[in-house]
Amino acid sequence: MNIDEYVEKLSTLVNIDCGSRNKEGICKVADYLSEWYRQIGWNIITHDVSDKTGPVLEIYNNANDNYDALFIGHMDTVFPDGTVDERPFKRVDNLCYGPGVEDMKSGDLAMYYIAKDLADNLKDLNICMLYNPDEEISSIYSADLLKKIAAKSKRVFIMESSQDEGKGHVCERKGKSNYLIEFHGIPCHAGFIFKNPNASAIEEMAHYITLISSLKNEQKDTSVNVGVVNGGTVVNAVADYAYMELEFRYTELNERDRINKVISDLINGEPFVKGVKVSVKNKYETPPWIQSEEGWKYINRVKGIAQDLGMEFEIQKRGGLSDANHLAGVCPYIIDGMGPFGAFAHSDKEYMDLNSVEPCIKLINAILKDIKNGS
Repeated sequence: MNIDEYVEKLSTLVNIDCGSRNKEGICKVADYLSEWYRQIGWNIITHDVSDKTGPVLEIYNNANDNYDALFIGHMDTVFPDGTVDERPFKRVDNLCYGPGVEDMKSGDLAMYYIAKDLADNLKDLNICMLYNPDEEISSIYSADLLKKIAAKSKRVFIMESSQDEGKGHVCERKGKSNYLIEFHGIPCHAGFIFKNPNASAIEEMAHYITLISSLKNEQKDTSVNVGVVNGGTVVNAVADYAYMELEFRYTELNERDRINKVISDLINGEPFVKGVKVSVKNKYETPPWIQSEEGWKYINRVKGIAQDLGMEFEIQKRGGLSDANHLAGVCPYIIDGMGPFGAFAHSDKEYMDLNSVEPCIKLINAILKDIKNGS
């Protein structure tokens, strides 16, 4: 492959603000990908999944009801509008920097080059390149469609970046539960709290923050984070409204149930501050990805393929989520972290290593050959 061409296309994708709620930016990324695939003769189905985000792209080489291999990438990033102006794409030797360059424009583009440079003897395989617009917000609009497509696929490869210099791929991921909790209190002038009725929404929320944060469990790798809090309007008034957003991540379902019960008991019980009413405005859960017995067998097979190529293939569990969390229930053969190597996702230090692109594609080609031979 032409690495300079890869870099040029990578800079095009990275230099687009495309946070999960930026429909215009995601559509622009989708337009570039669609045009590149059309130029190599692949077919494109555009699925509109919500008016709040961009489309899902289902791109395939052969018309067929089933796919031998499904590759998945996402077009959205976590970064707000204006980030590209602050720190656009930059290449320094073999490292590339910029918002979303590792998570996951490099993997998105690797998928295109897998298709573009597909060997003639593999072109009769039915291959799908699937791009979603909302992975960074747990695929809340696209998950049902992704599951439908994965259910008709023999093998699924998530092209998120590999770790550990390209050797580290992903076998399991934590689940996640998100809450948005609202607190409604009784307002009062701050100077008359001992005279007039009042109930501070912020004070009630503070009790919740302390108690819920204490539920984390390092031994079971259960993390709890209150990430957003807000309340009140002025310092000389008792706050009549506050809210908090929290998430917890877990590998064991009984840990999920434990924390859910504590939160439910809190909300349905007596408030810490008399007069405050508490409610859940929003709750969202993403299941953990727990590897199946069949999945482990296939991972070991792929590990053998990599070893035959002289490549190291290590597997790891990750705390971050991906579309594998949604798809494990419909396809047992999933491997994640199959993209080029990168690090420091979701930060201004994010980068990807160009030296990892060709080995990534080489391994995928060997896997596809193995699929064709009947794996």
